[in-house]
Amino acid sequence: RVILLENPTQGAAVRVETHATCAAGAKIEYLTILLGDGDLYADQRAELVGDGSALKADIAYFGRGTQTVDYNIAVNHFGRKTGSEILASGALADAAKKIFRGTIDFKNGSSGSKGQESEQVLLLGDDVVNKTIPLILCAEENVEGNHGATIGALDDDTLFYFASRGMDEKTAERVMTRAKLERICRRIPDAQSREETENLLKTVMNDGQDD
Repeated sequence: RVILLENPTQGAAVRVETHATCAAGAKIEYLTILLGDGDLYADQRAELVGDGSALKADIAYFGRGTQTVDYNIAVNHFGRKTGSEILASGALADAAKKIFRGTIDFKNGSSGSKGQESEQVLLLGDDVVNKTIPLILCAEENVEGNHGATIGALDDDTLFYFASRGMDEKTAERVMTRAKLERICRRIPDAQSREETENLLKTVMNDGQDD
């Protein structure tokens, strides 16, 4: 398990690149949280070389102000019966810009392999720019690849649910954004790292107390 937390200060930019190669039966998990005030760049790659190897990537982000959030992941399936799962979710506020590129590439010889990717994007501002670019490449017949995305603002039913509990639209947006990030925080196994990440999340969300 590789845990990546990006937290640049305002005016700064952080770029991180990770690359993994998986032998037969090996499994790797990426947990990625993109926060902070500066520009965020992350490039992740996995080579599923051995039969039965697998990758799971879970990504959460919150872009605000004039931030750029740029996330790229590429998974190359070489071995037979390999598997990949890419899950991304986040929110964009103010005039933030986000690009998500997810590539699943089934190479010749990767028979029986499966890959899927999905993204959920919450749009919180009229000036945000979102680009979601999923890509599935296939050089092998007996494989299965799927991708999907849900992009938009909070719907009327969700807003009504929060309103019935005394919460206005801004509060609802903050709660939903925080939930997207907390789902990964809860999966950090080290207690100290998890607490530090949760405290950072509270600061970013301008919220010093639990909801």
